[in-house]
Amino acid sequence: MNDGLRLRKEEIEKKFLEMVPDRKFGRLGTVFKTTNNKYFYDAGTGKVFCCEEDEYDVLKYLLDNEDVFPKNTDDMHKIERWCDIYEKLLFLCEKENILQAPLREFYKLEDKDLEVLIDKDLQQIILELTQKCNLRCKYCIYNEYNPAYRDFTNQDMDWDVAKRAIDYAREHSGKKIAVTFYGGEPLVRFDLLKKCIDYCLETIKDKELTFSLSTNLTLMTPQIAEYIASIKGCSVLCSIDGPDFIHDAYRVSADKKGTHKKAIQGLRYLVEAMGEKGSKRIIINTVVCPPYSKAKLDMIQDFFDSLEWLPSEVTKKCDYVEGGSLRDEDIDLTFLDSEEDKEDYKKGEIDSIRAWALDNVLEKNDNRGYSSGVGKDNLIRIHNRILCDKPSKYIHRNGCCIPGNRRIYVKVNGDFSLCEKVGDCPDIGNVYEGVDIGKVKKYYIEEYENKSIGDCSNCWAVNICGVCYASCCDKNGLNMEYKKVACDYQKEQAIGELMAYHQLLEDRPEEIEKIKEVPIM
Repeated sequence: MNDGLRLRKEEIEKKFLEMVPDRKFGRLGTVFKTTNNKYFYDAGTGKVFCCEEDEYDVLKYLLDNEDVFPKNTDDMHKIERWCDIYEKLLFLCEKENILQAPLREFYKLEDKDLEVLIDKDLQQIILELTQKCNLRCKYCIYNEYNPAYRDFTNQDMDWDVAKRAIDYAREHSGKKIAVTFYGGEPLVRFDLLKKCIDYCLETIKDKELTFSLSTNLTLMTPQIAEYIASIKGCSVLCSIDGPDFIHDAYRVSADKKGTHKKAIQGLRYLVEAMGEKGSKRIIINTVVCPPYSKAKLDMIQDFFDSLEWLPSEVTKKCDYVEGGSLRDEDIDLTFLDSEEDKEDYKKGEIDSIRAWALDNVLEKNDNRGYSSGVGKDNLIRIHNRILCDKPSKYIHRNGCCIPGNRRIYVKVNGDFSLCEKVGDCPDIGNVYEGVDIGKVKKYYIEEYENKSIGDCSNCWAVNICGVCYASCCDKNGLNMEYKKVACDYQKEQAIGELMAYHQLLEDRPEEIEKIKEVPIM
């Protein structure tokens, strides 16, 4: 290597090490590919840049290693080309402030601010009306073999608890409050649900008030549907897994019989009662069990496409079984594809369901918007990611909410939990005493931040991370083993979502325009 090239190389190395003296370049961002282009996502600013092939290779090396240049290479042409690319990157560093994500700290929430958020800005209260359910879905989180969650019981919420919870929501919310009904199956206690809604309408008059419920639809009647339709701002999350032979493989009654016929009838009652309002207030939620084959997903879409009486504009959600909720012996292997398709249906780094949805949208095999609906639900965090001109030295607590602020889950006995997704985690108060700010601080803020800061500050995905407490806490608080698994999964998901988002941006930009916030449920 001649002296001029050596000095040039050393000067470039020096500049990069001035920006990142600890050589942890991996926190600066990531690279990803679509079928058409290669990209770089900058962790500090949220900006995304299209790259040439060799620029992509250089960035990938930098982000995967602790060296700027490969060691022990005598390829002068390669070194010279890398120097050219690095000088271009250094120019962009100055102009766009990229590749400068610092070792960051969590944004410190002052005690007084935390108290205000909890005391004056509650956004959603979820009432566990009952722990009874008329179904025994094989993948339900409340099955007796899932150690992280409670079992089904015969316990109901009594009126005093429900009334106190509603009073708490009224007193501690801001200009708007969402009231959600959960179970078990909330329609088992439709009488209590109706009483709660009537009480809310009587007592919460100075706020924007909305309602929602999750239901398996099998207890829906024309009368119940008419009542729900009559309540302004009431949306319904409807659990239907596709055609009868897919739905009935898992969604069974207590006596092991399929429930598809009753669920579809219940959905039809609801659609008829809602009328034009149904397109905005009905949400279809499909849980897909393994194997995640293209054939199965195509059948699910074909089924919903065949329901001409179902408004095509309804929100569609489709997701996997929650970890630990389905035993191997309960998996229906009917839908294994042919030998060449037996592996999970994937395209690059995108997971099976999202890859399938993306392909259908790109190939315009989406007659009534099912694939588009499924796909856009998972691109919101990319679309709404933090974008800034200069990297901040502070980071937020990933996808974790502030307990007691975004939502409160009220158990049948009146205890407060973070949300319906959280299993055996520390409670944060009750309807009698309100939120215990000391517990919130101890378990969900201080402990989380102190134990996580090392990993989070060195992670490229920290600003688009969806890790939530549900996946990384147990009865003792934060479990770092759980969190590591959740973090690895989130990084994989983030890569896939970046790829899918930019593939749509290239080929179907009109689909990007459809991405909006998912209704609060």
